[in-house]
Amino acid sequence: MSYISFKTCTELGDAFKESLKSTNKKDQTVNKIPSGFEKLDAIINGFQSSNLILVGAEQGMGKTSFAVSLITKMTIENRYSTSFFSLEIAAQQFLLRILSQLTNITTEQLRLGLLNENEIDLVSKSIEALQSNSLRIYDYPFVTVSDIEKTILCAPSGFPKLIIIDSLQSIATSKNDKTGKVLNKRELTKITFELKQLAVKYNITILVLVHFSLQKERLNELFNRRPLLSDLRKYAPIDAFADLVLLLYRPEFYKIDEWDDEPKLPTSEEAEVIVAKNNNGNLGKTRLQFKGNILKFENIKDN
Repeated sequence: MSYISFKTCTELGDAFKESLKSTNKKDQTVNKIPSGFEKLDAIINGFQSSNLILVGAEQGMGKTSFAVSLITKMTIENRYSTSFFSLEIAAQQFLLRILSQLTNITTEQLRLGLLNENEIDLVSKSIEALQSNSLRIYDYPFVTVSDIEKTILCAPSGFPKLIIIDSLQSIATSKNDKTGKVLNKRELTKITFELKQLAVKYNITILVLVHFSLQKERLNELFNRRPLLSDLRKYAPIDAFADLVLLLYRPEFYKIDEWDDEPKLPTSEEAEVIVAKNNNGNLGKTRLQFKGNILKFENIKDN
């Protein structure tokens, strides 16, 4: 008769002591990837390996812009290898967004070619910077978790340890699904569970964007429109499988022009990242600058 194997505390303790001996400071830094947002990293201590991270917000709040900003900082500025599964925008649109962030030129100008000689030179240098890094972009719009795993297995050596997926709702449950199918709670929960398993199996970090709507009873509350973990949970109980949940909030989205704390500072070009769940550390929130003309999140410089 077969049975489920077990481990004793002695075995676990000995294995942990051995891992401590073989771990050095260099290994520790590799296992933690800074987001590039300094105050956010002070709370979460960077993105951890084997972790599933959910970034949630209402539609139009700037989730994709946040993901592109992360890629700009982690991949371009800090040289971390990253894979981006862009299931909602084409690779060419993604290129325009990241070039816009790198050059401070709007995507409209880039798309129409309305550039002077200095701007053309700046764009060329930015493209060279992109070509010299290890960012991999997958823009096939209809993939399953199994497809993502096959990509990891079949990719050349050195597959990135960080995967960003835009978005959870665009992942298919099977090849038989019809394009544009709306996933139900059970399907979203199953996909999230499978993504967590994937992160653990390959010791990688997976960050997934999730959109949801605030509950109707909360929409009329002027200063309490910050998303809560319960908003995500009511949409689908996917937070149970996440190690880290970040929620985005921009008061300007609701035409709120003052923050709701003292000293009532203006909300113009500012956003808030709420750490709603964190298995590795603290909860909290921090503010970022949001440059709407180039769809970029940035650190707020202290005066």
